[in-house]
Amino acid sequence: MPEPVSISSFRQRTGPYFTEAVHKHSPLAIRRGSEDLGLLLGGDEAWALLADRSFTPEVMRSDGSVSIWLPELAVYGQGATYAQAKADLLDDVRVYIDEYLANAAEYQRAPNRAAHLPHVIKAYLADLRGELERVIFPGPPGLPVARTDEVSAPARR
Repeated sequence: MPEPVSISSFRQRTGPYFTEAVHKHSPLAIRRGSEDLGLLLGGDEAWALLADRSFTPEVMRSDGSVSIWLPELAVYGQGATYAQAKADLLDDVRVYIDEYLANAAEYQRAPNRAAHLPHVIKAYLADLRGELERVIFPGPPGLPVARTDEVSAPARR
């Protein structure tokens, strides 16, 4: 197993280490002192680690508005139409990613936010790849949306 490189060595050889991790797909452990350990990982490898994480947006309609709840990040979007609610949700996801990463140490200790980390990282990577909308809304566009004020009876056979 490869030994971690020191932070001093990493500073001196950042370019080659980055190439190793990203282009040659070889993660690199970096150690500072005896306590701090980091990991340089390529985006493809991080994406693969998060492959089992998915998003389950819940769409609700009521008179004159549409709301979309994203339970994995506890954010929602709303608008007069589905397209407006979807755009609002994607904006709110981006705001939450920024907020979470800016306060990562605190949020990772918060009982209501700690479990968000893998989904935050997946959404962050998806946005960097230009795939945020596809990752959060993987189904075909334009699917019908049930109204919250409509109750459907079970089908009879």
